[in-house]
Amino acid sequence: MKPNYYQIIKECVETGTRHGVSRAHKHTDDPPYDVIETCVEDAIMLELTNKFNFAASEDQLNAQADL
Repeated sequence: MKPNYYQIIKECVETGTRHGVSRAHKHTDDPPYDVIETCVEDAIMLELTNKFNFAASEDQLNAQADL
């Protein structure tokens, strides 16, 4: 079996967008654009990180090796 990455990412973006817009409007009916943008971006990234494991960057790996 081979995963359909396009569909998985599409679902993450759609779900994240809905959750982000909802979160931005949680305490106000008219949030500023930058608040909506940040909430949507954070929610999309949360959805993606729930579905995919991202490898640490080389800098992070080097920093951990120094510990």
